[in-house]
Amino acid sequence: MPKLPIINSLLQRWKRSIPSDVLEAGPVLNLREGESIIVTYTSAADKMKIFSAFIREGLENGDAVDYIYPDEENEIVRAKLKEHGINVKKYEKDGTLFMISLTENFMPNGKLDYEKAVNAGLNRWAEAKRKGYKHMRDIEDLSDFSFANGQWQKYVTDYWLDPRWDDPDVSEWVESKETVGVVYTPFLKEITAINVERMAETEVTELLKTFGEGPMAPARFIDLIENMSLFSGSIGLDHERLIGRRILLEFDPVSDYENAIDRLVKESIANIEPLFVFTSNTSPLRRYLGKQPTIKFFLTSISTSTPKSTSKNTLLLPAKNTPLILDTLNKMLKNYVDTDVYFVFDILSELLTTVGRERTSTFLRHALDMLSSKRITSLFLLNTSAHEPKMVSQLRTFFSNQLTYDKNGLEVVKTS
Repeated sequence: MPKLPIINSLLQRWKRSIPSDVLEAGPVLNLREGESIIVTYTSAADKMKIFSAFIREGLENGDAVDYIYPDEENEIVRAKLKEHGINVKKYEKDGTLFMISLTENFMPNGKLDYEKAVNAGLNRWAEAKRKGYKHMRDIEDLSDFSFANGQWQKYVTDYWLDPRWDDPDVSEWVESKETVGVVYTPFLKEITAINVERMAETEVTELLKTFGEGPMAPARFIDLIENMSLFSGSIGLDHERLIGRRILLEFDPVSDYENAIDRLVKESIANIEPLFVFTSNTSPLRRYLGKQPTIKFFLTSISTSTPKSTSKNTLLLPAKNTPLILDTLNKMLKNYVDTDVYFVFDILSELLTTVGRERTSTFLRHALDMLSSKRITSLFLLNTSAHEPKMVSQLRTFFSNQLTYDKNGLEVVKTS
């Protein structure tokens, strides 16, 4: 992407000041060590997009992968993994990727045997640790529990809640007897997927509650059914028609406007597409979304004069240095040139206050030019009550897609 003149003047000054680990492309799911994700889906959802991203990321980063899949998908899953750039034969041959069907895993002798399945799983985890893999990534796609005649309750009690998985007082695998003396739990990253297409809503609620109380904590939940178009559907679009839009969202600060951003975050996660938030270090949005591990934050601060990384996913930027903010955006776009990506800008009101109308308008023109791609979706937030109507009207002219959020919720003003 060509650099804008406004950026060039400060590029040399700042190029060594922005931590590269914050700007580099990272995992979308961003599972922490020892974390588990529960995915619910129907046959209409593209679950293989998530699974393939999770598997490919692990294989490229030195992890071992276990993938348990529905029997009827034996050929489909391998074809889909290849479609997403994974050399299945190579990784199966060297043992890095272990794939097995639900029946093979849970019914090795033609009869449900959860105890044997637990033992087999523990042995694979221990073997991966001995071989020096960085992590063990597990995917268990349980489908609709037809392998267990739909009796998911027994699966939970006899398999999911088996204390050997993570209780060092019971399980030999948790605490290594080797000289390194490690605890294995942080070694794991897990996805458990369930097809809830034929389940009643009350049963799904009960199932998720039961899983949430299980031993493999902390757990996160991703609903592929609703979340894949959660934000786009709320403004009368589908996910494909949302991508590439530059949107102005005018909000009332006393409303729960953060819910709209939360929907966008969940939609990005369900579609394995990264999302970045530019906001103030003290903003309500920062506090609301702060615990989302998949978001990268760029936090503007009037007390910061140079870029400062405060965590792997957080970078502080000087609030008044719009060229540096644009340069940061430019670098991020370079890292995600072949990816559908989202940006949320919650800094317009702050810029109007700190650098004035003219510099804010200049910043916005350059930012929108940089974001003019069919693969980039951007959402600009504006607290209209904090500014004069003339200023608000001027900013509106930059956007052909406009939304509002007040006490009545999210409403569409116009879309291109």
